[in-house]
Amino acid sequence: MDDHFIQLRVVYSDPPDLMELEAQVQYGGWAARSIAYASPHVFSEDCQRLLEWSKAPSTPFTIEAGADTGIGWLKLVFYQVDRIGHVACSVTLATGQHVREARLEETWRMQIEIRTEPGLIERFARACILLGQKPDCEAKLVGIPN
Repeated sequence: MDDHFIQLRVVYSDPPDLMELEAQVQYGGWAARSIAYASPHVFSEDCQRLLEWSKAPSTPFTIEAGADTGIGWLKLVFYQVDRIGHVACSVTLATGQHVREARLEETWRMQIEIRTEPGLIERFARACILLGQKPDCEAKLVGIPN
């Protein structure tokens, strides 16, 4: 069960306006890592809305950090898979070489769906809210086997 996950942690913080998030994704034999910049306040608000969404999943819900410009991007889209209540998270990462700004053509990307459960999303959202307040925390969304 623990070989499908996304994990977020703050690697740099410049309060009150900036945090640098490291996202690591593993899905079986696939793995990727990216850095994305976010506003701690906006990220925390988005995660608070995700927490509410996890209690009553309906329309897709998106959280984004960074931008798809070659410097680092994280996009999480949470949605229902079926009418029974199964949910998933579509994870998109994009990263360039962090020494310099990468051209869009040399940006590395990964997009994968991780099936999960509302309770696991709730736990992930709570941990993500803390990331903006306590940068030494980590948030991990664990997937379930397909």
